[in-house]
Amino acid sequence: MKILKIGFVLSAMTMVLLSCTTTAQTTSTIKSISYTHTFGRGGSTFITATKDSLESSARGGRTTEFPAIKKKINTADWQMLVSGINIAVLDKTQSGEKRGHYDGPDQIFRIRTADKEYEIYNVPTESAGYKQLEKLKKDLENLLPKYK
Repeated sequence: MKILKIGFVLSAMTMVLLSCTTTAQTTSTIKSISYTHTFGRGGSTFITATKDSLESSARGGRTTEFPAIKKKINTADWQMLVSGINIAVLDKTQSGEKRGHYDGPDQIFRIRTADKEYEIYNVPTESAGYKQLEKLKKDLENLLPKYK
């Protein structure tokens, strides 16, 4: 009888551990991260990171000092980027209004996972994922000087 109780407790604990989704499990499914900033008719910049590369480019007149990079990214930097992304919060994040080419700047985040691609425009400050996407934007922009 005592063996049955121990076996039941161990199997219940195993089920709980296996059903939990850790940050490492969710971030390992992220395949790429992109951030695009358009300036209306003034041009655009983009930064794309995958687990093994970092690429940035710019088009237009207002982007003369933006670095054009195509380099290999180290594992620590990739982990730093994906560790700040909570997929469950991305599911709840609402896009703002798309302004388009003539109406003004847009900030566009694209996060591709093994299961889904998220494309989020102009995240309102009150939206669920605003803070994590702002942090992601700053992290991506701060990586550029390191890989110049």
